Amino acid sequence: MKKILFYSLFFPMVIACKKQNAQAISNLPEPDPAVNGSTYTVITAVTNISLDSGTICRLGLAPYASFFKFDRSIKNGDLYYKAIGESAKYFRPLKFFIANNGTGVIVAVAAPSKPEVDKFNKEWHKGD
Repeated sequence: MKKILFYSLFFPMVIACKKQNAQAISNLPEPDPAVNGSTYTVITAVTNISLDSGTICRLGLAPYASFFKFDRSIKNGDLYYKAIGESAKYFRPLKFFIANNGTGVIVAVAAPSKPEVDKFNKEWHKGD
């Protein structure tokens, strides 16, 4: 009887946690249209997050050897940071808007479209 009670309580919690984790990426607002003119986009997953100083983090993005900078103090920065953490934890793709000026600064993050996610997954799971 204890096992049945345990499983009846445990499984709904696991499912709820998985749904909650998926919300970080799906709840991202669309970036300001002005961002599009001064950035390029990359659809990829985060491989590394490290605190640089204050609110600035260094991100490793697959498959790039160099690091990118992300400042949590930008508009929607905390939402972006949550999604970035999920991307790193589950290797889920995000759409990164990176400044076109060669600094490697990420100015916005968005949820990729279904075709973009499918393309990413196909490219990263070739050998599976």
